[in-house]
Amino acid sequence: SDLEREKQDFVRSVEDLGQHVLKSLDDGVGRTYENQKRLEAEAKALEIKAVAFANEISRWTEMYSSFNDALKELGDVKAWAQGIEADLVSINTSLSEVASKGEKKEVKASEGTSTPAKSDVKSKSSSK
Repeated sequence: SDLEREKQDFVRSVEDLGQHVLKSLDDGVGRTYENQKRLEAEAKALEIKAVAFANEISRWTEMYSSFNDALKELGDVKAWAQGIEADLVSINTSLSEVASKGEKKEVKASEGTSTPAKSDVKSKSSSK
């Protein structure tokens, strides 16, 4: 009977140990399962954020490209305007030179057609 009691105590102790080990394993498995679920949820949230971020980067890249193209066009317009300005300055310089040469010719021509001196008039009239 002592032996029987010790045997029953031993069996209960082994059962308790088994229950305790199983409970510990179940708790560990449960925590692992919960952690796995949480990690999967966080991974999905991160994936959604990554896709949103990639879309935002794509929009920014498109806006940058449009802005860069607009700047290039402005640069082209600026170069065109500078070319036109240089042409207009060249035309203005040429016209100024032509006008000043024309004024010099008018002055020389007017000096040549001035009223003759009295001695010239006398010599012309005496030759008649």
